[in-house]
Amino acid sequence: MKQWKSGNLINKTMFSLNGIYSAFVSENAVRREFGALAFLLVLAIWMDKDIKAILAVFLAGLFPIVIELINTAAETIIDLLLGSIYREDVKRAKDMLSAAVMLSLFCGYTASLILIFG
Repeated sequence: MKQWKSGNLINKTMFSLNGIYSAFVSENAVRREFGALAFLLVLAIWMDKDIKAILAVFLAGLFPIVIELINTAAETIIDLLLGSIYREDVKRAKDMLSAAVMLSLFCGYTASLILIFG
């Protein structure tokens, strides 16, 4: 039987990169958020920010992607386990996941713009 995870750091890194690639290929929201991150980084460089500010913009712009990955994984598991049957408690859980994504977009991009223009 094939093991899901190994203790090897290189294998763990490859699993993580595969997860990012899978989300990028399958989720439009992830692609848009990576595009926004690239735009923010180019803007920070164009505005002649120092390396610390560019790194801070990168980390702030990465925050929504992290939350989107968690949202995508959780919604995938919910859909796999429960199928397409409508349930009010499932709707609330998915709405809360969506709210987390929305708040992360607001916080991450606001922080990035403040770092660039503030």
